[in-house]
Formats: sequence, C-alpha cells, structure tokens
Amino acid sequence: MSLPIKKVCFIGAGTMGCFNSLLASAAGYECLIYDPFEEALENRSNNQAKLADFLNHENFFKGVDVNAAIKKIYDCSDLKLALDGTDLISESIPENLELKTKLFQKLEGLVDKKTIITTNTSGLSLEALSNQMSPKFQFAAMHFHLGSRLVDIVKGTHTNEETIKSIKNFIKTLGCHGIEFKNRNSSYALNPMLGALTSQSMLMVIEGKYSIDEIDGAWKAINNNNIGPFGIMDMLGLDIINNAWQEQDKESRLIEYKDKILKFLSPYINRNYLGIKSGKGFLSYPSIDIGHKKNNYEIIQKDLYIGIIEAALLLVADNILDKNDINKVWTIGTSLKKGPIDILDNMGKENFKKQYKNWVNKEYISPRSSEIILRLIDTI
Repeated sequence: MSLPIKKVCFIGAGTMGCFNSLLASAAGYECLIYDPFEEALENRSNNQAKLADFLNHENFFKGVDVNAAIKKIYDCSDLKLALDGTDLISESIPENLELKTKLFQKLEGLVDKKTIITTNTSGLSLEALSNQMSPKFQFAAMHFHLGSRLVDIVKGTHTNEETIKSIKNFIKTLGCHGIEFKNRNSSYALNPMLGALTSQSMLMVIEGKYSIDEIDGAWKAINNNNIGPFGIMDMLGLDIINNAWQEQDKESRLIEYKDKILKFLSPYINRNYLGIKSGKGFLSYPSIDIGHKKNNYEIIQKDLYIGIIEAALLLVADNILDKNDINKVWTIGTSLKKGPIDILDNMGKENFKKQYKNWVNKEYISPRSSEIILRLIDTI
C-alpha cells in the first residue's frame, strides 16, 4: 500500500524547482514553492513561462494549460508555513553537501515522519546525504531531468518499500517514467551521457573545429530535434553548468578538461548570458532557429556520439545498467529513437575503435577511460 500524496512542497525556486513544480501542478497536485529569497519567488512565474515556451518547441506540454498550471502554484518564503500539511518534499537547492545537510536536518524538526523527503541532487552521494538524517524519516532521491519525462529514483539508507512505491506512483501520475537505481553513490545514467554530449560539444568549439551553430544544427537536423547541445545547456543555465565544472574534483573522469571549459564559459558568465532565463546564453531567445543543414553535419554527429557511447559503456563497466537499459534511459530521457548501443551497432565496433582512438590522441578522451573502453568494447 502506497501513501497518498496530495500536497507537494518544492524547495528552491531555481530552474529545477520551476520545472518540477510545473509538472506536478499540471498533473493536478496542490503545489507550493519555498525559497528564502524573495527575488527568486518574484521571478518564478516568469521563469516558468519562459521555460514552458522553450520546451513547447518539442510539444512537451502538449494539451496542458500551462498558464493555469503556473498560476495555481503558491510562493512562500516562510519554511514552516510552506511545509504545513505537505505530503511530499522535493528539494532542488544548490549542489552543496553542507548546505543540503543543514536543510534536511532543519526539515526533521518541522515535518511529520510520514512526510516523504526527496532530493533532486544530480551529483552528490545519496548515501552521504541519507546517513546524516534520522532513521525515522523517509528519504530518497527523486531526480528529474530538465525537459525530460525520465525520473531517477534511489532509495535512502532507511527508506522502506512503501515510500518507494508512493514515489513511483507519483511519478507515473506526472506522465513520467521512473527508473530505480540500487547504487546510492552513482550519478544516475542519463547525466553522464548528456554530460559527454555537452562537454564534447564545448571542446570541439574550443578547438576551433566547429561553431556553436554548426554543432547545434547538426544535432537538430539529423535527430529531427528542435534542441541541440548548446540549447540544452542554455535551458539548464550556464551558471549551473559553470558551477558543476567548478565542482569537478581529481577523481572525475573529466578533470583534464576543467580549466579549458571554465575559460570557455567565463565570458558568458561575466556578461550574465546565462541562457533562457536571461534571454541570452550560447544562443539568443526567444528565437532558437539556427539555420539549415550543411554538408558536414553527419561528420559532426559521429564526433558527438563518440563521447556518448563512451559514457554508456562506462555505465556498463561500472554495473550501473546493462546495455538494454541504457538504450531505454537514453530514448526516454531525450525522446530520440535510437540509444547509444544502437548507434554503436550501426557504426560497427571496428569503426568505433578507430574513431575513438583518434579522439584519445586529441586528448578529448580521458586515458583512464580509454583503457576500460577498449577492453570492454568486444564483449558488448
């Protein structure tokens, strides 16, 4: 038996809080956004309208009265008041372990033990967060992907199956697909693959091989999609992308590119070109039309998929998912018809290895990762 969920409190009025609450409000839930910063709450409805307009290039909210859903969401800067009568909490504050831990410990003194507490963290260890909380509280990761119907679920250290069932039912009522992960230290599955796409896109521009318009144009034209890699980053927010790269530590497989990427992002951050929310990022908004198909698009597409396939194979190597589930995660998460393993099969393993080694030589691929991939490729 799952616990009934009627009222949901979203903590954090940033991009993810806006997206997640809009999904829930559109599904008929009573929704409230808490943020201690009045300015964030004042901008909330406008930011949601911009986000919905952008996502509707892909008909994401087809058939939904978005304006009505936005108006139904309540804003609150008083945490105790915001939590009154709440059945489910969805936290989306900045990715900082100390900051999140303090918030969750504060929540423990304000909510009933029946209230489900969830985090939308993208990269922090759920085990580290969960271990800081009292065993009497039901805590889990319910990680939404911006612009996607995919939701990752990870059970907390002391979380029971009844809670997980309630979360899965809630996700289903939003018209989303929940995928449960057993590893509390993983960074899910879609994130590493999208991270490979976006980081590789930036590296190709840094090298001077292609322009932003060429890369987004190639992705959009060949995938019959209205959003390219740089559009995805604008949707997430370039300040969020920048912060994520600043948090890369020496254990990250992407650490070799940290300085290059931060230098590339710096002019945009300094000019407050943060993406959709500021009206300009890598691209200008509301218009995102970036031209017509060019002859080099297929070459660019092959380059982009090298990194995505690598990230997918590393998920297999780390026992996060098997190859069939990886295709499922990618197609649900991106709405594309083929997954990375499908693309690999079409490309052929020998052809992939040849292109992959070329990328290793260009230092686009971590040497630590390449050893794993070249051993694994023939066993897939």
